[in-house]
Amino acid sequence: MSRRPKPNLSPSVSPEPSPTMITTCANKFVDQSDFEFHVCDAIQRASNPQVLVFTNVSRSWGEQIVESINQTRDGYSTRKNYNSWTKVLRITIMPTVLHDCVQTWWRVTEIALRDTGDLTGYEQTQIETLFRSGPSRCSRKEPDFFIRTNNDLLPSLAMESGWSESWNHLMDDMNLLLVGGDGAINAVVILKWQLNRPATLVSGFVELYVRDRRGMPVCRQREDVFPIPPQTQTPQRLELTRREVFGPHLLPDPTRNGPPNAMVYLEINQLRLVATRALQRMNLRPA
Repeated sequence: MSRRPKPNLSPSVSPEPSPTMITTCANKFVDQSDFEFHVCDAIQRASNPQVLVFTNVSRSWGEQIVESINQTRDGYSTRKNYNSWTKVLRITIMPTVLHDCVQTWWRVTEIALRDTGDLTGYEQTQIETLFRSGPSRCSRKEPDFFIRTNNDLLPSLAMESGWSESWNHLMDDMNLLLVGGDGAINAVVILKWQLNRPATLVSGFVELYVRDRRGMPVCRQREDVFPIPPQTQTPQRLELTRREVFGPHLLPDPTRNGPPNAMVYLEINQLRLVATRALQRMNLRPA
């Protein structure tokens, strides 16, 4: 009797394709019901990561479609962004592991803060990462990662990771969060990844945005992730105040001996490590 060949369980050598971006004007749909059917059908049919961009979407349509998707099981495999200022609805279907590496980056940072005593278990219980409501009236925004404390509706810190998204889209997201958040959102971290030639090499950088004294967004810091820049004596990290990260409502641990460090550092080397692991799962490599 011939033996059945063993299945090949090793990962494919082909790199995971970058998400396909499809742009459609909402004017082509006869009514809201027709629009919702098209969007939900596209999500259900998708077998690979995609980014659906819909332009000229009215506020009522934008709000309703986000709520409709959230009420279905398909809502958990998507990230929805509706900007009522630009009237653009963007839906990321099946976010890649590279999108989600920002969550691991914070987890590593949180462990380091716990080890140094700058974040205690009492304080950790006040922090949550569930975000469904939008930061601006009639808008809906689901960041790739955020931090909010206690009963705050909006996060104090948000992170956006761009893969196939254009730089303009990422800037729209940043402005919606910092300006549309009515001052509740203190800082936004933008990560931008780019697939280069040969088509397995990925470059990337990270930028930190805050508001200036006039309330306008400004880039306070930029750090290259890939390729790795020449080594210097200055640590490569994003520097944020404790208030920028956790907001004004984090209750300090009364049992702590001495005040915590006033700064929170997001180490780029740690981001580089988790991003490299994410790229390996996508059969890609750092540039």
